[in-house]
Amino acid sequence: MSRKWERMVSQNTKKANKLRTKQGKSLISEADKPLMMKGRSLLLPLLFIIVFIFLLATYTKADQSGMYIFTICGYLLIALLMFFVRRPYLKIGKNTLAKRGYSRELTLEAANIKQIVYKTGVIVIELDNKTNWVYSKRLNWFDVAAIAEQLKRFADMNQVVFSDQTQQVS
Repeated sequence: MSRKWERMVSQNTKKANKLRTKQGKSLISEADKPLMMKGRSLLLPLLFIIVFIFLLATYTKADQSGMYIFTICGYLLIALLMFFVRRPYLKIGKNTLAKRGYSRELTLEAANIKQIVYKTGVIVIELDNKTNWVYSKRLNWFDVAAIAEQLKRFADMNQVVFSDQTQQVS
């Protein structure tokens, strides 16, 4: 299917679903919706918590500035927001992968993937002439086994090499 046709189908599906919800009927399933696998960001919130503890420990009653207290609370708030709201993810579409970058979503076509390597607790997506995308159970709390299963399907559909190194004895 061409992209224009896919957009038309998705727009008509959205219109039909909106109408069906008003009528109280069940929704039409949207099969092309990408699967999103989420983790937790640990390093930056941990850094902000450490700064928060340092500022709290150095606070003295002699410094009666309200701005200092506001700064202390701001670091705690930023740490909590980054841990609970701004979560890293891997979005697996029909022929694309996407992840959160520093300021935008980075999208990767299947043709640009050299191979996908699944090791115990780690998934590495090796790219052509670029840095690798690494998803870890320990660092970002991703469900690596579920991601590996979905990436295996993605690799089979798009003729990408998928290497499962969990059964190999070192």
